[in-house]
Amino acid sequence: MMYEENYYNQDSDLVKINDSSQSNPIIIYAHQLNQYYHTLLGNPFERLKYYDSSIEQYHFYRTPDIINYIITYYLYHGCLSTEIHYPVEILYDELVFFGFNIQIIYDIISNCITIDYYIPSGKLNIILLQI
Repeated sequence: MMYEENYYNQDSDLVKINDSSQSNPIIIYAHQLNQYYHTLLGNPFERLKYYDSSIEQYHFYRTPDIINYIITYYLYHGCLSTEIHYPVEILYDELVFFGFNIQIIYDIISNCITIDYYIPSGKLNIILLQI
């Protein structure tokens, strides 16, 4: 069995994720990612396409530092930080690339509001702030 195949089958393993802008990877447990199978990072088989065995990391050549933003979804149990420092077009493209559903994307990129965190309906009240 190849190392990569074994790597995504172990929920207790640490996963190292990097983009082209970081010298050090983000380290997160596979089980935190795998809870959200509908996303690119949450699907071990889709994620494997970006595995670089020479550096033992998942590497994404995306918008600089976007991975720091995307990873909040997994760290905050399905809540996506909306402290956004990206143009709307770039943010939309990145959310689509990483496999977020259209409702999350719509909520975050709505015209007149911003929220501290996207919280799936039914979990907590959403705090609305005017721009």
